[in-house]
Amino acid sequence: MMAQGPGLGLSLDRLVALAGRAGARSRAAPAASRSGGTAGRRRGEGTDIFDIRPFQEGDDPRHLDPAATARSGRPQLRTFHEEVERTALLVADLRAPMFWGTGSRLRSVAAAEALALEGWSVVAAGGRVGLHAVRDTETTVLAPRPREAAMLGITATLARQHAAGLEAAAAGPGPELAEMLDRAAFAAPPGAAIILATGFDRPGADFEAVAGAVLRKCRLTLLLVRDAVETAPPRGVFALREGRAVRAIRFAPEDTAARLEALGVAARVLPVGQDPLAEGAE
Repeated sequence: MMAQGPGLGLSLDRLVALAGRAGARSRAAPAASRSGGTAGRRRGEGTDIFDIRPFQEGDDPRHLDPAATARSGRPQLRTFHEEVERTALLVADLRAPMFWGTGSRLRSVAAAEALALEGWSVVAAGGRVGLHAVRDTETTVLAPRPREAAMLGITATLARQHAAGLEAAAAGPGPELAEMLDRAAFAAPPGAAIILATGFDRPGADFEAVAGAVLRKCRLTLLLVRDAVETAPPRGVFALREGRAVRAIRFAPEDTAARLEALGVAARVLPVGQDPLAEGAE
């Protein structure tokens, strides 16, 4: 069993504690600065029907559509414009390349904590939050639901899946980033916010095409997790072992954030060493 320690394992207590930080951030930050699924607290729901979809656990049964339910033979829900605008889908990259770090935390820990903070912010503003936790061998999906109970389920799932990914970090290769994003967008309602936390490892040859298609359906924010050696690359030549082979590599600055912005994707660099629970953290 791999050893657990501060910054190595994902603490459920810390994920839950981020609710307090999210509440303070939601009250203090201007609406335009938030990347979550809502720009602020709204009263009530929209009056214009946006879509009809299957009823899910946590939905308000008062919004069941009798006619659609009778036609399909299963409960169908009316959704409204504001309800869709307040929906966020958190996508956690827990593939093997995320489980490393040169400082006090792994990239995977930073990604999960950042997503938890975003999720708590959406819930604090009255929104609905869902989760896609993607490991090399499986994807765990939680449908968007409202209120704190939904986020408690998401934080517990993140902690469990992170622990499983840490134990199996040598497994792979997992799905490419484009495939992860495509699956998440397929499950998200039109107009929802997709928030993906990743190191941008193995994006896939068709990432740009997939991102463009996603943006036509949803809002997309990418939290670009970066270790210190990625934000300030050391000079020199280093040996990289891949199986039995060893090759020489150089670290070089990369422009992933600029590339994403050019695609129309809202990208934010997330330094691994930035503790979201520390005083003064964004």
